[in-house]
Amino acid sequence: MLEILKKILVFSALLALFTACFEESEEHRHKKTGEDFDNKGGVYKGVDGITVHIEENSLPEGIDVVTISAYSLDTPAFTNVSKPVTNIYSISPAAVQFTKNLTVVISYKETEFPNLLDELDLKPYFSMDRQTFEVFDESSYELDVENNLFKISTPFLGNFHIGFPKEKVKQEDANQAGIAEMVLIPAGEFEYGAPEGTPTGLSEEEDGMKQSEGTNTVYLSSYYIDKYEVSNSQYKLCQDAGVCTEPYDVTSIMYQNYYNNSTYAGFPIIWVSYNQAATFCQWAGKKLPTEAQWERAARGKTMRTYPWGDQDPADNIEATQVNYSALFGDVTSVMWGEDGVSPNGVYNMAGNVAEWTDTWHNIDSYYHKRTDDVVVQDPIGPADSPTQEKVIRGGSWVSLKDEITTYARDKAFPNYRYYNLGFRCVQPVSQ
Repeated sequence: MLEILKKILVFSALLALFTACFEESEEHRHKKTGEDFDNKGGVYKGVDGITVHIEENSLPEGIDVVTISAYSLDTPAFTNVSKPVTNIYSISPAAVQFTKNLTVVISYKETEFPNLLDELDLKPYFSMDRQTFEVFDESSYELDVENNLFKISTPFLGNFHIGFPKEKVKQEDANQAGIAEMVLIPAGEFEYGAPEGTPTGLSEEEDGMKQSEGTNTVYLSSYYIDKYEVSNSQYKLCQDAGVCTEPYDVTSIMYQNYYNNSTYAGFPIIWVSYNQAATFCQWAGKKLPTEAQWERAARGKTMRTYPWGDQDPADNIEATQVNYSALFGDVTSVMWGEDGVSPNGVYNMAGNVAEWTDTWHNIDSYYHKRTDDVVVQDPIGPADSPTQEKVIRGGSWVSLKDEITTYARDKAFPNYRYYNLGFRCVQPVSQ
């Protein structure tokens, strides 16, 4: 059994740790009603199909009844040692050492895997404090690949999850930067839209709103977003798998051999349509972001002009925040621009390449200010577009200053491709 468990000596200390685990607000946990078990044992059935098998005569001396309960908790992108593919499950009572091992059965879904990682690399992890996890000894668990189950033998309950060793994910990132490297955007409210008075882009002769009426408060559930724009090497993996089709053009403005040249493997994929971008995200187990998800990742919770703040970027080749205004004559690496990251650490949410979103373009749906107090949850945008175009965000390396703000918008037909247009993907937090 885990070394950390062998060192557990004081019941009161464990009880304090257990109590601390549940000091989160109710919106971040989901409890399965507790069930009582005596020394006759039995089977507890909890959230997400979790079961705990209690052997007969396994309760510690002096304890006649235990109440087994399970919580499903929001999962960070990484724990200290792994990338979870399940939520973290807190199963109580954590402050009890049973005289016989319990069997904890946890299921997982292959659709939650970081792309290209092998199912046999999955491991079960345990923690008392939900901060420092350790992997179970191989002798204490069984992997049932056919039924997607882990059967874990343990004398203690606490915090469990199933995941991949962190070094496996990091190794994948080194070869295909970004497919598995994502940033968690926590759930909560933020100010969505453009400041009051911002031009909508419609001319006086066109019907529709000419200026923004102001922002609206919306609520987004937690999600992951790619830390970097999708690169040439990542997209090529999808093409090599026979899923994605080749970009419309394999050149860039400055580089005749761009897409197929390893020198530019870590540069953003360009010349891809909305349809090609959506196909890649689906292949990687993700999807394109809604406009609201994209904007929250670029802006943070409150209004700011640019991902890094309100200070205008330098308009010279020493710029370290954003590739815009044709400063470098072409795209730069997806990992360039660390001084211009968003509040959550997402790169190139302004400049480099403009990015497809999954939202249909509609002037009124974005620029209209609500007059009620309703906070819309997880807005996906209008059901369609008057012009049947998708929203593009972020501006690109040829954009001017007012085209790289956190509220600047563009649009294009889903089959459109260009030398300054790419994308990134999002993934929901497992529930």
